[in-house]
Amino acid sequence: MLVALAAVMVAGVGGLFWWSNRTARASALDPETLCPEAGPTGMTAILMDLTDPLSPAQASQLLAWLEKEVDDAPRGTQFTMGVVSEDLANFHATPALCKPQDKASASSLTQNPELIGRRYDELFLKPLEANIRELTTATAAKHSPIMESLQSLVADTPGFVTFEGPRRIVLVSDLLQNSEALSFYRGGNWESFRKSTGHQRLGSTLADAEVAIYQVPRPLEGVRDPAVLEDFWLRYFERQGAHKPSYKRLGDL
Repeated sequence: MLVALAAVMVAGVGGLFWWSNRTARASALDPETLCPEAGPTGMTAILMDLTDPLSPAQASQLLAWLEKEVDDAPRGTQFTMGVVSEDLANFHATPALCKPQDKASASSLTQNPELIGRRYDELFLKPLEANIRELTTATAAKHSPIMESLQSLVADTPGFVTFEGPRRIVLVSDLLQNSEALSFYRGGNWESFRKSTGHQRLGSTLADAEVAIYQVPRPLEGVRDPAVLEDFWLRYFERQGAHKPSYKRLGDL
């Protein structure tokens, strides 16, 4: 009887050790990116196109929506950000950061919730919020190369182009593309772009990606029909292989 009881106790301790060791391996993270050692579980790339200041109400809405993007993302999702700029030096992604486990989901039996909570706040949330606040600061520019900036962000995001898991694009913009490839201010639309040499440069880097557009209302100088904007971007993302974009407007009235 005692022998059997001892065997059960040894098996129980062994099982607990195995489970603890398995949990530790599963939660192992890259110290710089906080991404799982097996790689990210998903990817979200956020592009900011803010050439004019937002009103206080718009800024509050945008920050709340971006915070929800982070909150709703599964653990292990990699985040990068970029900005629309006429300066090629700004065509890059912020350092990749993956969403780690938070305090609320930590087990008090096998983990240290306080340590996990501090890591989430200090190493993930604060740097991410700092990037958001920096990139939502308006910088005046004569041109707005949205397509070019988006492709640069995607190309500069580690693993995004070849990642086979869930991918998401968040575009914060007035959607008024203005570059040599296409300018809505010069009467451009999808048909004029389709007939141009710029159309031949389109790739398929966004296959199966979800797209969320946070549209910033701006005076549509030179744009005769506002519907041209939505039609263009619908066709652009379709051509890239992405899903139909969802829209939210940053209104303040």
